[in-house]
Amino acid sequence: MGRRLYENLKAYSESDFYPFHMPGHKRNPDSGQISELYRIDITEIDGFDDLHRPETIIYDAQMRAAKLYQSENTYFLVNGSTSGILSAVSAISSNVGEKLIIARNCHKAVYHAAFLNRMRLCYVYPEMNSEYDIADAITASQLERAIVAALEEKDQSILPQKEGKIAGVVITSPTYDGICSNVEEIAETAHKYGLPLIVDQAHGAHLGLHPEFPENAVCQGADLVIHSVHKTLPAPTQTALLHRNGNLVDEEKLRKYLRIYQSSSPSYLLMAGIDEAVSIAQEDGERRLSRLLEYRKYLLKEIKDCKYIRVCPDTEPGKLVISVKGSSLTGQHLYDILREKYHLQMEMASGTYVLAILTMMDTWEGIRRLSKALIEVDCELCGSCKEALPIPCFYVLPEKDLELWEAFLSSAESIELQEAQGRTVVEFINLYPPGIPILVPGEKISKELISMICRYQEYGYTIQGIDGQKVKVKKEESRNA
Repeated sequence: MGRRLYENLKAYSESDFYPFHMPGHKRNPDSGQISELYRIDITEIDGFDDLHRPETIIYDAQMRAAKLYQSENTYFLVNGSTSGILSAVSAISSNVGEKLIIARNCHKAVYHAAFLNRMRLCYVYPEMNSEYDIADAITASQLERAIVAALEEKDQSILPQKEGKIAGVVITSPTYDGICSNVEEIAETAHKYGLPLIVDQAHGAHLGLHPEFPENAVCQGADLVIHSVHKTLPAPTQTALLHRNGNLVDEEKLRKYLRIYQSSSPSYLLMAGIDEAVSIAQEDGERRLSRLLEYRKYLLKEIKDCKYIRVCPDTEPGKLVISVKGSSLTGQHLYDILREKYHLQMEMASGTYVLAILTMMDTWEGIRRLSKALIEVDCELCGSCKEALPIPCFYVLPEKDLELWEAFLSSAESIELQEAQGRTVVEFINLYPPGIPILVPGEKISKELISMICRYQEYGYTIQGIDGQKVKVKKEESRNA
């Protein structure tokens, strides 16, 4: 398939071509402290193809990615997985008011896509793993119940579109915490009803590259799959892939939305980064992932005698859900200790755990430092007389008042959280964005939810969507109007 994209860019940077074109840095080494990167930073010039209509070097690079993941078509994404999710959902939408069945713990980009296409959301709620306070997998039976309920539901809106029409299904697998669903069974269920399945597999670009890891969703029957190569492969931030299989999603319609949601001036640095990551995964991915498994096995062996610190055994190997449930620490406390005392930066903190990501680029040094730190923290907990903290694990099903797009477009006002009972929120309220939203725009805030949010704030958590002690809600109409 020819030379890799980086090799073409490097050869061009070493040529005597002078750039009377964008970008403005002109590949000049006097362009600031990161000018070294600009040597291979170009725009769509002769000989370097066009991301939006690839025929040569970008086409070849995408074909290499398609071969690795076994997809019919693969597209480079330089606006992150977000652009892939927006394009995928838009490509399956035909009419305003269609229903979209989604797992409640989908990324905010799925909700934004539903807003842009004026879709009505129908949720599949994952069960909760109460031992580790994380959302469990979505099952095919849960999906089927949601499909049947959506088909039977009478559309009470004033929209004139087809009643009961479902555009498709969106799930996240693996979840942010590393929980994988049985995509093959879910795809079979969706296809039984003629529905396309979109899998947000942003955190699973490494899946399917090693026999001890779960298979990737492309090979499990999903129609559209989004991979963030930057999350788990050696690639620059903002890089991702979108894969298409089957005949339930129109290829040209998908391409149209990719042109809409992606920059008309795509970064060749980012595209070269995708191509390099794909090449590393193809040529050396299995060996590197075997090493990751050795690291994980070592860490689990080292901390096996810890009394309070445990690692959830149910995740795919690239995720470490490190729990302190039942101790005097919160997840945020552990996160802060690891960062401030041991200079170990975790991915995130939740109520009773922190999340660490392992990739094929980790080192023995990092794993040893983490295991040593966890053992020391556990020893300190064992010598403490403090009582276990009662951290709330939310899973409340809010009452829906408005459709998502209606809430987004409503006139809003900011009021004190304690005064917001019964009011309809117009912004997302999240403990952490990739998790299950506490509230989605259009849902009513209850007394129970207010109490839970306040409890999290007491323990030092920042709740997104809460500004200090104020929340944005739909503005009430004047009583005199």
